[in-house]
Amino acid sequence: MSSPYLTEKQQAQWHEEGYFILKQVLSPTEVHTLLKAVDIAIETYVQETPSRQNATSKFGKGVYTIIRAIERTDALDILTDHPKTFGTILSLMGPYLQIMGTQIYVRHPGEGPLIGFHTDAGQSLQQIHPHPQSLPLQFKVQFFLTDLSLANSGNFMCVPGSHRKPFPSERPKLGTYPDGAIQILAEAGDAVIFPWALWHGVGPNKTDRIRKSVTFRYGQMWCRPYDYETLPAHVLERMTPRRRRLFGDMGEAYHPTDYYKPKDQLEIILSDEWKDVMCKA
Repeated sequence: MSSPYLTEKQQAQWHEEGYFILKQVLSPTEVHTLLKAVDIAIETYVQETPSRQNATSKFGKGVYTIIRAIERTDALDILTDHPKTFGTILSLMGPYLQIMGTQIYVRHPGEGPLIGFHTDAGQSLQQIHPHPQSLPLQFKVQFFLTDLSLANSGNFMCVPGSHRKPFPSERPKLGTYPDGAIQILAEAGDAVIFPWALWHGVGPNKTDRIRKSVTFRYGQMWCRPYDYETLPAHVLERMTPRRRRLFGDMGEAYHPTDYYKPKDQLEIILSDEWKDVMCKA
């Protein structure tokens, strides 16, 4: 793997530890705009979901995930192929990719660990262990919209190197940490990239602030989407051709094999700049 979008340190950390952080990929203005839109989406979700309602907070209560987030606000569209992340995504995943799902994460204060350690996509993917040098099947890009520069702020946690190990047959109980677990310290505007196989969870949030973040899950385009079948027409209509394709839209005259060997994929996905990168990789 060689790309101007990946430093040697990032390449080594990806293979050895299974994650790395992209610093300040979102500007303060972008963070402000996204957080404002996400807050509205959260409020709407809470109003629709009685189990999440709390009379003292317009953002509800507890720890929850809002799936199909891209359908709730067009403010997230920019994250689909953000200029400060998409080159890195292409370098890791290759150009035959698709967005498998979009989520808004809401993590209210809580004394103990908020989410136990797990791998993504359940037992089916736990049984698949690609060659270390192969392209990843799936990974997430998590954009932090609130500050997590101190521990115990509802931080993303992981076990570095665990993506190369079988996950325990009995999932660790909430409140216990696997050996080697760490809390990731990040500022608003940072993003973390990690594959489905990395053991991860969420630590305690002992602050008085709600942690908010947005995750985009990318996968090889022949993989099944994670939280949607197809996006509604009114959502696709607002998107560029590349963003439509990233959400699996192959056009009206598509054939199922187009998800394996689309003739126009490189033309749609890659700009001239990224074409040069992918040809040299």
